[in-house]
Amino acid sequence: MKTKISMMALAAILATSFSSCKKDTQGNSEPSSLSFRMQAVNRTVSLPVQANGMKSGDTTSASVVWDSAFMLVSKVKFEAEMKSANGHKDSLEISYSWRGPQTINMFDLTSTVGAVTLPAGTYEKISLTVNSEREDANGQPLFYLSGDYTNAAGITLPIVISVSDPISFKTVQKGDTIIAGGITDFTSTIQVYLDQLLLQVDLTALDNATLTNGVLLISATSNKELYELILHNLKKDHHCGFEHHHRH
Repeated sequence: MKTKISMMALAAILATSFSSCKKDTQGNSEPSSLSFRMQAVNRTVSLPVQANGMKSGDTTSASVVWDSAFMLVSKVKFEAEMKSANGHKDSLEISYSWRGPQTINMFDLTSTVGAVTLPAGTYEKISLTVNSEREDANGQPLFYLSGDYTNAAGITLPIVISVSDPISFKTVQKGDTIIAGGITDFTSTIQVYLDQLLLQVDLTALDNATLTNGVLLISATSNKELYELILHNLKKDHHCGFEHHHRH
């Protein structure tokens, strides 16, 4: 899995929103708000999964359909270069953080993690770092998926991925620009691609996995080799982008 720098259909929104809000924000020192969302996409996954979400050339009817996805977010850190007002010749590296924790339903498109305040200005070379820390979990999973796994023979089993290890990942956006200030606020949606979560997971390993009360449980203590591969994938595959909205 790899970090990808894009987001749903927001590219078109960005192209119009950033050009249309320049006149509103320049010369206005009022800060903007940047809120965060976490979203899991690709709920139905055809197996096996290869690089870039492509299905293997060895066609099978195996699949996973996820019905729930939760993640505990301990911290989100926003870093960027803030351009100066004198002809954009200089820049200042800035950093703002939101601190939780908060557990997010990643299939709820309206759920917001938190927000930071951005002083008016132009921000480029943007990066977001997300951390999930064990001390915030109170014994609960930091990342949790449940659904159904159907193997190539058509047999369906419940499947659960329960991550208890700390999670940290970073997205970098060199091409996006935020012009903060005026009546414009922003929302950043950080996407976790569930197909890429199963990148290079072998069907034989799934079919031979140990069951816990009839459930294919993948955790730090059950089916550990699968767990380590999925944890590695989880820390690497994310999309991120921004949409703007006007205050009322």
